Amino acid sequence: MKTDDTLVRDYLAAVERESGALPPAARQELVADLGEHIEVALAERPGSIREILQEVGDPRTIAATALQELGHTPDAPARKPRRRRSPAWLPITLLLVSDVLPYAAPSANVLSLISVAFMIAALVMVCRAGHWTAPQKWIGLTLTVILPVVLHVVWYAVFIAPDDSHPSGAFRWTVVAFVFVLTLVGCGWLWRTKRS
Repeated sequence: MKTDDTLVRDYLAAVERESGALPPAARQELVADLGEHIEVALAERPGSIREILQEVGDPRTIAATALQELGHTPDAPARKPRRRRSPAWLPITLLLVSDVLPYAAPSANVLSLISVAFMIAALVMVCRAGHWTAPQKWIGLTLTVILPVVLHVVWYAVFIAPDDSHPSGAFRWTVVAFVFVLTLVGCGWLWRTKRS
């Protein structure tokens, strides 16, 4: 049969083991306070160690309470810091700029590369943003990225073709204006459906 000292030692060891998630100083303070409390109770009621330990409580409950008092929850993992969300206007602006930029100076390849980089950045931002639901993202990106890219590819295939059968300049700028209006409609859709 265990002695009173052994029961108290085992009990305090169980509390220390269960409160392993506490910082070491807080854990030592908890065990010391419990030991002192048990000593005082034993001085008042000698020979009733089992009753006293039962009144003090289960080591798991004590550890969980101590964790909660320090702002920790024993079962939940540590909270991850929230990722900073980009504002909804940023990807929409990048989509508009990426559509206009290649036409600012049609012979500048650097502007075309910057335009592609802006479009990719905006695409990633919209896909990762919490401002829109998945269907809203698909509609917005279809109007602002997918259809304009397809039309741009067709535009470059027709107007930069190696043969001499280029359509007239008026038709060319009509296609460019249509692509821009399509992008504007998609950006307007994204802006209108965004959540704050």
